[in-house]
Amino acid sequence: MVRFGSSVLLSDQWTDFDYTRRLAEGGLRFADLFDQHNEHRIFFPRLIFFLDYLVANNTNTVDLVFNVLIVAGTLFSILSLYRKLEKDRGVYLGFAAIGTAILFSLSQRENFLWGFQVQFFGAVAAAAGAFLAFAVSVERARRGEAATGPRCLAYLLVLVDTYTLSNGILAAFLLIPMALALRAGRATVLATLGWALLLAVSYFLNFHPVQGHSPYLYSLTHPLDYLGYLSGYLGNLVTCLGMAEPLRSRAAILLGATGLLLTLAALARSLRTWDEAPARVALLALILFVLGTAMLTALGRITFGMEQAFSGRYVTPVSAFWVAHICYWVPLRRLRDGLGQGLALAGSVMVAGLLLCAAKGHLQGWREAANQALTAAQARDAILSSVHDEAVYRTLFPVAEVIDRHVPFMRDHHLSVFANPDNRLLGQTPDWLGPASTNPCIGAFDVVSLLSSSGGELSLGATGWAWEQAGGKAVARLLFTDAAGRVIGYAGGGWPRPDVRLAIPAVRSGAVGWTGFLKAAPATVVRAYALLPGHRACMVGEKIMPSDNARLVPLSSLGAAIPISSAPAVSGGWSKDGQNAAAGPLPLDDVVYGSWSGADGNVGELRVGPFTADHSRIAFPMVTGPHAENQVAVLLDAETSVELRRYPLFNSLTWTGVELQLPEAAVGKAVVLEFRDQGIGWGEWSAVGGLHEVPSDNPTP
Repeated sequence: MVRFGSSVLLSDQWTDFDYTRRLAEGGLRFADLFDQHNEHRIFFPRLIFFLDYLVANNTNTVDLVFNVLIVAGTLFSILSLYRKLEKDRGVYLGFAAIGTAILFSLSQRENFLWGFQVQFFGAVAAAAGAFLAFAVSVERARRGEAATGPRCLAYLLVLVDTYTLSNGILAAFLLIPMALALRAGRATVLATLGWALLLAVSYFLNFHPVQGHSPYLYSLTHPLDYLGYLSGYLGNLVTCLGMAEPLRSRAAILLGATGLLLTLAALARSLRTWDEAPARVALLALILFVLGTAMLTALGRITFGMEQAFSGRYVTPVSAFWVAHICYWVPLRRLRDGLGQGLALAGSVMVAGLLLCAAKGHLQGWREAANQALTAAQARDAILSSVHDEAVYRTLFPVAEVIDRHVPFMRDHHLSVFANPDNRLLGQTPDWLGPASTNPCIGAFDVVSLLSSSGGELSLGATGWAWEQAGGKAVARLLFTDAAGRVIGYAGGGWPRPDVRLAIPAVRSGAVGWTGFLKAAPATVVRAYALLPGHRACMVGEKIMPSDNARLVPLSSLGAAIPISSAPAVSGGWSKDGQNAAAGPLPLDDVVYGSWSGADGNVGELRVGPFTADHSRIAFPMVTGPHAENQVAVLLDAETSVELRRYPLFNSLTWTGVELQLPEAAVGKAVVLEFRDQGIGWGEWSAVGGLHEVPSDNPTP
């Protein structure tokens, strides 16, 4: 979590941030903390979120620490129960290590790295703690010692569970059969029953059903589908093994069905003897708690498909389910006869399989966490740069407007991504930012892509690579400045660029790429600086920004072909169908000319026209190589060859449309459009189709 954790809010955190704002603005009521979040009342998780706000400026630091501490609490409860049953210290330590590996596996990456998920960990931990405390209270009562303290702790923990996640109410009602099975006495049974009913009434008071969930009647009319989903949920640990469908689903269902059979066997044992040790009954209660959670989840999610049961968030309760089973059955081993030895062998194979799932899941989770960290960093830099990139914003929350609503508040109060002072430099001119006296890094400012334009300002995405030579590592953060040194954007490193490592031996990592966002005036110079330790900076490149007289448009928006009497004149590397094969054919009937023609180093001109520009805009289909900085279109007067306007081409690895705004002096006159490839480096080529009218006569804003 130290390596991959992020201060960026994710998914439900954006909607629940309303409560933090109310707290900060003094408008929060105590009753607000009990508001529903979907079907849950997350009173206690909200207290942790508020603590993160008060202590760590909403950077997820407190949330992520609690994730680890809560899992440690779950492990403590389960192992405390197991220790009461296991007589062999060596065996205890071995299976304790296995339980630790399963519970802390990064197969739960979705929960570990998402601050909002304290509730998923908390629901399991509170249940495990409540069952442990209740078991201890029974043990103390049997010894004639005071049992009120641990019993009250159990009641408190089921209260916490109820107001942590909706399934938490199950823990309160599972204390009732625990009290009966352990013969805790009539008073204790009645008190436990009363407390459970009180919690249920308080929870469902003013409760409103949640729209969009599966109708409960579906599960009743499709029992086999329900059983399959339930088994797949309980067996979701095997999904980390990388099996393809349908084998993955079958393996999960098989493992889950085995878990159901083991649960029934444990339940039958307890009902048959009615004389189980309190610790074993507590472990069974935890197993039943997770089973009940799976049953409720299946009722509300079954129509979402089996993939929903395999969600990483559900690996958390399922991990506790299997660790509790291990701790329940291992102390019952019987190695004196063939049957016992056979069962022990089968159990060992199953435990080894669970451990393999946890290990494979941890490795897979590590890789997914690295990708998640890059995605979060990209969204962070879009927010810091005040660039609204719809696709990037939607990696955080499906409704980008919710993010736009909260970002100004976060910026003003130095919260979340704005907690770090270096993330609040936008619009400033830091006196420490400038070229270093030596050359501590190497890199390139490769590609700029136009996202939008408004009020004479361009919102742009940018990519490149950077390597810190002194530290021998990829650069993690970069800033963009204008010619005056004013910060206009941010970028983050760590993106894959294996081509750089192959081309430059001094670069010893394949993850030296960076991607970022900036806002700049058209046709101005922008510099990219790598941020080094100690507020030092190293310029990795500069680039002239595109003009706002051109924009990318869908191919479908291109109008009728503009009639041209003569074929284009070509020189240098331009040729018919001369695009790189990676671009593919143009999905239009236009004749295509490209400058690649077999080599990136080809240069030359493609002269289209003369033609009469009847309107203020024209368009054409285009594709480029990975580098388009030396690709340009020049509009010329057909009679005098005077340059009327120059248009740097955008980078586009797939066919797209380009719309040009013509100068007023060109409208109604004979003009020529000349495409020039002036780049000899890798990936420097372009290809275009024919010229088209723009359906609307309104000039491009």
